[in-house]
Amino acid sequence: MNSGTMNPELKIIREVSDQAENFYNEAVKLGDHAATTLRASHRSQMTGLENIAESTFKTSDVLDYVKKQTARFSYWRQTVPDSQEMGFGERLKNILEGDLARRRDTICGDKKLNIQDMQERRRVHLLLMRQFIRQMVVEYEYQVNFGNKPRGGR
Repeated sequence: MNSGTMNPELKIIREVSDQAENFYNEAVKLGDHAATTLRASHRSQMTGLENIAESTFKTSDVLDYVKKQTARFSYWRQTVPDSQEMGFGERLKNILEGDLARRRDTICGDKKLNIQDMQERRRVHLLLMRQFIRQMVVEYEYQVNFGNKPRGGR
């Protein structure tokens, strides 16, 4: 099946999957950062984030959760030792709001899928968020459960 005859929903899924492959390394770095700062004792924070992302229909719900956790808990604001980078929560927020919004614009742009409807654009953004958060949480789980020395989010 070529892309010209492909169902519009399959085109979106294909483009989101392609972008997920491209941001995989960034998700791994952030999962490592989470493993370093949240450690296994705050696993519920990561599962809560994943649950919000998977169950909501609004990108703002995901962003609000990240902002709330970052404001509430110092470990969400913690940087990786020996690093000048920002804390975990700010890094995550910046990726979800910035990088993934740019990727949404690429997917929805006239050179790809030409999606103009704002509701559909928000849905694509949410699909990208879900992919990123899944990848990040998998890396977090792997690092905290196997005791590997996290790469520190760099």
